[in-house]
Formats: sequence, C-alpha cells, structure tokens
Amino acid sequence: MNHLRSVLIISALFLTLPSFAQKKKYLRRNADAPHISYGDSSIYARGIYNDSNRFFIGNSNGAMYYLRMDTRKSQLLFKLPDFTEMRDIEKSGDFLIAIQSGETGKMVRLNKSGGVKIIKHPEWKGLFIDAIDFEGERGFMLGDPMDSILSLFHTNDGGITWERCEGKIKAFPEEAAFAASGTNVQILNDSTYVFITGGMKSRFFKSTDNGQSWMEVVLPYYPGKSTGPYSLCFANDSIGVMVGGDYKDASIRMNTTFFTYDGGESWLNADEPPRGYRSCVYYVNGVFYACGRNGIDFSEDGGREWIPFADGTYFTLTSYGKKLVASTRYGELVEFDLIDAD
Repeated sequence: MNHLRSVLIISALFLTLPSFAQKKKYLRRNADAPHISYGDSSIYARGIYNDSNRFFIGNSNGAMYYLRMDTRKSQLLFKLPDFTEMRDIEKSGDFLIAIQSGETGKMVRLNKSGGVKIIKHPEWKGLFIDAIDFEGERGFMLGDPMDSILSLFHTNDGGITWERCEGKIKAFPEEAAFAASGTNVQILNDSTYVFITGGMKSRFFKSTDNGQSWMEVVLPYYPGKSTGPYSLCFANDSIGVMVGGDYKDASIRMNTTFFTYDGGESWLNADEPPRGYRSCVYYVNGVFYACGRNGIDFSEDGGREWIPFADGTYFTLTSYGKKLVASTRYGELVEFDLIDAD
C-alpha cells in the first residue's frame, strides 16, 4: 500500500510539472527584455497611444513624448506649465486627445502639425477626469462624482465640444473611479459605452443608447478606499475582462479579476487569478495581458486562468507588430514578444 501511495504521489507530481514549467517559462524568457528610454528618469507613463510604430506617451509630469520604435529615438512634444499628470491619450481623426487627471479637469487636443489646444468645460471645474475613449468622432469620458452624481460626458465632434450624458447615475458614498491607466471606460460600438467604479462600492455600467440609460451590475470586490476594479477590456461585444484589487497591498490575489462571456450581464471570478493587483488589462491576438506593481500575467481563455509573464513594475500596456510594450519607472518602456496564440 505504501509503495502504491508513493507511485501515486510521484505520478501526481509529474502531472503538475508541465504547468509549473509553463509558469516559469515566460518569467525566464522575459527577465532580460529590452528597456527603451524615452524621457527624464523622474517620470513614468500611464497613458500611451500607439499609431503603428509611433508612440505618443503621456506622463506623470503632464508632458507628452513621441517615440519611434524603429529608430528608438524620442522627442518632447510639449510640457505645459498648467497641465499636470496625464493618464490617458486617445485619437480621433487626425487629432490626439489627452486628459489631465488633477484638481481641475481639462484636455489637450494636438493636431498633426503640433498645434496644441486646451479644452475646458464649466462643469469640469474641480473635477478629476479618470479616462476617455474614442470611436471615430464619438468620445466618452468618465470623471469622479460631483454632487454625488458620476461625471459622464460624451462628444460627437472629436472632442471639441462635450455634453453630459442624459442618463444620470447617483454614486454611493466613497464610490468613484480609479484612473490608474485610463482604461476603465470603453466604447464598444457607435451606441454602447461601458465603465467601472470602485471604492466602498464597485459596479459595472453599460449603456446601449449613448448614455441615455444605464444597466448596472454590482461587483463582488471587497469594499475599501483603495479596492475595486481598475481596468476594463472587451475583446468583442460579449467577451470582457476587468482587473484591479488593492494597490496598497499588491500581493492580494483573491477577488482581483473577473471575466464575462455575456457582454457584462454577469461576471465570474478567475479560477487562477493574476499574481495580485493589476492596473491595466489589454487584449491582442486572442490573448489578454494584465500588468501591475508585481508583474505581468496573461490569459488565453478569456480571463479564466492567468499565467505569469514577466516580473517588475508596470503601469500600462499596448502593442505593435509582434511586440507587447509596457511602461515602467524612470522614463522607460519595456518590450516583450507577444504570446503566439496559435
């Protein structure tokens, strides 16, 4: 009997070896991933827009840099004295639109010639803007609550003018949005907006009529001032992933990551979650990637199981060609090979 038990234990160990080896494979491969310096070592980026191999990078000091990946050469596009931390950059037509996340909400609209226009709105005074997303000329913006109402705005002219969404949502006490990487909102199609909130109450919201009405789902994140969903990404109208946790304790894995297969009507807890708090989730070529203060993980099954990809501290993700790009400290980006989903 003891001999049989030993055989069973050894067999079980061998059965788990491929999974263990898989987890270590990418960490070893990516330990020496190249770092690309684009700016001052005192800054870091939470907002990146990739246009082919041209990167526009928004930083903690409000500056925007331009980086060509083929030449590894960068330049400072602008640094305005009254424009503080930049956490999101999007594109509409020939214009880049970037938000200021600070005491007073404002945007900067940059044209191809380098012309800069500051966009302000009377209702944005004292507003912390969390994120924007664009689909052509249509844009959607999420800001923290003002007078206990979530700040939801949209535009039909590429960000020149903005108006408040018709459907109003009352926020719970100490419920807001986390502007970790400008990825807590998404436009799914020309009529559908989605976004997430966190804090003492965590919720997912979806509108299929351009913000006139909202469907909501209460999310099972632990209540807390620093806990909840931080980033949201839909691969299509049905399949989506949200990541988050507690940025004050990045090692907590439970209740950090949820996935949906029905367009957000229900959210399921990941069977094997990432290694802790994650600030950004990104989808490319059939694979979800999520990054945070203790690494990057990936999922090939729509967010159900996550595999360690890289160690380190990362803020946001994007890709070009066959490369995944993550922002990190010291004015640097890190470049990885994408997972071959085939």
